[in-house]
Amino acid sequence: MNRRTLLLSLAGAASAASIARAQPLLPTNPDQFRLTMLMSGEYAIATSRIALERSRNPHIRNFAQLEINEQTAVAAALGAASGTVQPRPDQIAIIQRLQGLPAQRSFDRAYVEGQIAGHEELLALNMAYAQSGGDDRGRAVATVAVPSIQTHLSILSKMLRNGVA
Repeated sequence: MNRRTLLLSLAGAASAASIARAQPLLPTNPDQFRLTMLMSGEYAIATSRIALERSRNPHIRNFAQLEINEQTAVAAALGAASGTVQPRPDQIAIIQRLQGLPAQRSFDRAYVEGQIAGHEELLALNMAYAQSGGDDRGRAVATVAVPSIQTHLSILSKMLRNGVA
């Protein structure tokens, strides 16, 4: 597969993610919230590990390590260890696409765009769960997660605006 085809398929996945975010499934059931958070965390960890291997950009690498550390802590706060669940099938497809990209600026951009899509999804999930979630622990995790997710979105958007990715 050539680079252009790969980038177009990533753009298609991002568009599909945008459509899915327009009508997100926002669980209020504690087990469903926990599973959704853990799956999203695994996606963030997997893509960030790839970024640590492939990217030479210190901003990308620093964000990737931050994301791995944070998602490991979120899993612990939810009473789990990272690696206990698999990402969703659509997230696995994005991970596989990232693995196929060369360690160049196109990789950095695809990583950042994927992180933005994932963080936007998590923001909607956590804001909803913080307000109407079915358990105290999950609501506490969601409440703490919201400002962190917003900060990450700001950092990622700034990377795109400044041409870092």
